[in-house]
Amino acid sequence: MPDIKYVEEDGKRYKVDSDGEKYRISFSEELQLRNLNEAKQHKHWLKMNFYVTSLLVIAILIMVLIIIFVFYKLDQVNFFTGVLYR
Repeated sequence: MPDIKYVEEDGKRYKVDSDGEKYRISFSEELQLRNLNEAKQHKHWLKMNFYVTSLLVIAILIMVLIIIFVFYKLDQVNFFTGVLYR
């Protein structure tokens, strides 16, 4: 299958075959190219959204673990009972 490249001149899109012939693309092909580009962009943003969500979940879990550890250490030194019975 020959390589097909797309070129835009004067607001019109053309496809150029490997032998150098230039053809005007049809409206349906233009819509398919737009939908393909939109799907690629949408997939990219979904991937970025997944990464950011994962990072936020990990950060929240780390914060919860730190808070639990701090409460555990404070309980070990009887901080709360010392404050209550003064």
